[in-house]
Amino acid sequence: MTNHLKVGDRKFDGFCVINHANPDCGFFALVSTALNSVRVALQHNWLPVIRFDRNVSDYFYDEARGDEIWSYYFEPVMGLSYKAFKKLVDAGEIDASLVHTYNDRNKVDQHLGCDDPDFITHFWGHYRPVDPAEWMTRKRLLGREYVAKYVRVKPHIQSLVDQFYCRHMDGFLMFGVHIRGTDFGYAEPTRPETYFQAIREKMVETPGDKTRIFLATDQQQFVEQFEREFGSLVMTYDAMRSESEVAPFQFKKASPYKKGEDVLVDVLLMSKCNFLFKGASAVGEYALWFNPDLECRDFGLDSERDLNHRAPAALKLNVNDRHPVVLKAALAYKTIKRSFLDFGISAGRRVLPVAVRDWLWLRIGRHMYFFK
Repeated sequence: MTNHLKVGDRKFDGFCVINHANPDCGFFALVSTALNSVRVALQHNWLPVIRFDRNVSDYFYDEARGDEIWSYYFEPVMGLSYKAFKKLVDAGEIDASLVHTYNDRNKVDQHLGCDDPDFITHFWGHYRPVDPAEWMTRKRLLGREYVAKYVRVKPHIQSLVDQFYCRHMDGFLMFGVHIRGTDFGYAEPTRPETYFQAIREKMVETPGDKTRIFLATDQQQFVEQFEREFGSLVMTYDAMRSESEVAPFQFKKASPYKKGEDVLVDVLLMSKCNFLFKGASAVGEYALWFNPDLECRDFGLDSERDLNHRAPAALKLNVNDRHPVVLKAALAYKTIKRSFLDFGISAGRRVLPVAVRDWLWLRIGRHMYFFK
């Protein structure tokens, strides 16, 4: 038992099994939750063991790949997978008194603790920082530290990245671009035209015929717009994309495993670029965390937090080119629907017993923070 609690020169006081509290989140929100849970476990001197099973996310759980989602894509954060951990427990080699977990309130607090100075996140919470650039610099340093220590990509995924890079990107001056559409709602989205202008300005600074653009996006319309603007300079990975406000990770008929693989490969390819243009989304930020030397133009610094998630980016940016009257009606519908939802959540927090809130959270309230 003593040997199982020792990693390198560090001796731990127990184990912490990490799961998750928001099964409606995207892939890199899942990764951020894992890293924040690791951070808290280490503060208690517990050895972190990640267990992201079907209860954590229907979106990425793929029975054919195993019972634990993190293991599809990454190595264990500190050398001990949940599968190996469970074998030790079942064999009686680990005493139950040494095993700790977070309760639901702990998990939601970790997920929503954006204003905690030690919280690992890519965007601010309820209050815009006085100096967003300084805030982002601190968070970026923290994210890079934790990714370097605890996020190790599985070889088969790294192989996909290396193959694509050698075939399509090697030898070029690569501008990485991440632009978010579909369901993005917690901050104001950045318009493609803003990217176009910034990319053109950067091209003037770095003239030559070896410049190429690697575009990562969840919105098919953005691929078409960038290709119209920059032609054959644009390249993309063959990832799932949406033509509506439904994010690819929410597709019901798509491979759960492939959803995670696509976005992870996109991030790793962006991390191999020479310069990055990104908005407020976690996907672009993680490319910077995987490559500490990568510089960027961060449009997220100019974005405002939308605490009410009034409408998805696909509507705000009108990606389907709807008539102004139709668009206005759709935005009004989304705003009214969200207002009723917020009222129901607020009332529920006041009057519903905790057990009922727990049930609602797990069964029907996936995108509602009943614990908040």
